Amino acid sequence: MREVQKIFWPSSKKFAVCLTHDVDEIRKTYQYITRSLRHLKAGNMKGLKEEFSSLLQKIKGKEPYWTFEDIMDLEQKLDVRSTFFFLNESGKVILFDRSTWRHYGRRYDITDKKMAEMIRTLHSEGWEIGLHGSFYSYKNIKLLKKEKEMLEKVLGAKVEGIRQHNLNLEIPQTWQIHEKLGFEYDSTLGFNDRVGFRWGICYPFHPVDGEGRPLKLLEIPLAIEDIALFRYDNPWAVCMKMIEEVERKGGVLTVLWHHSVFNELEFPGWAEIYEKLIRVCKEKGAWITTAGEIAKWWKMQETNDRT
Repeated sequence: MREVQKIFWPSSKKFAVCLTHDVDEIRKTYQYITRSLRHLKAGNMKGLKEEFSSLLQKIKGKEPYWTFEDIMDLEQKLDVRSTFFFLNESGKVILFDRSTWRHYGRRYDITDKKMAEMIRTLHSEGWEIGLHGSFYSYKNIKLLKKEKEMLEKVLGAKVEGIRQHNLNLEIPQTWQIHEKLGFEYDSTLGFNDRVGFRWGICYPFHPVDGEGRPLKLLEIPLAIEDIALFRYDNPWAVCMKMIEEVERKGGVLTVLWHHSVFNELEFPGWAEIYEKLIRVCKEKGAWITTAGEIAKWWKMQETNDRT
């Protein structure tokens, strides 16, 4: 692979920030049980009270995990746009296997009128729509093809980017599947149990197939996932360390904030850190944009280098 010596981001920006949201679930379901049990076991009465408050909100008609308008308002205020990866989960749910319950919670219908209208609204107002491959799609080309076609039908446009659910990735098979289905980029390579650079790289790159040939597909590595970030004692200090590292390298900082965590009652401070990250990166001269724009710019520079 050719080593990148110098990066020329648009308008001489020092580095890039790629904003993304995985839309895993649009309604709170089994979490009322699992989280209440967790709080009860830990003797966390405050947590139990919050679960009750969350349930009351739902009963009154305010869905805790429907936060699209909140994210749009925040990002409009900051003059940025992000990528939303939408899921179409079909994984089997087994009643007495708790590990499969999440498949039920993550089942929502992207063709439902309200959901479809939101997807098209996001797209028409400048946000990017990508596919969040379902739990088993990373090694099932027929399943992933069906999911891609369904999302494109709802969107009325081509879907160019993907991130696999749970960051499931079988190398190089998953990347080969993505390329065969016509995706321009993938953003699955990353950690969901820690913050950092999984392959020690903060630049987009072309993965290789089983015989060492580079693919046309571009990989935009993930650096910060919210759930992993907030396991640290000082999440903001970790963010700053990552920002400064990518700034020094002139690379791209890809961040994932699940759309559901913009619910302040259950995830206090998570949206605040997201906003702070964007503001600090703006002050440092970063280009802050969608995954699709990162891929388009990178590939354009590759074309220019060859001519």
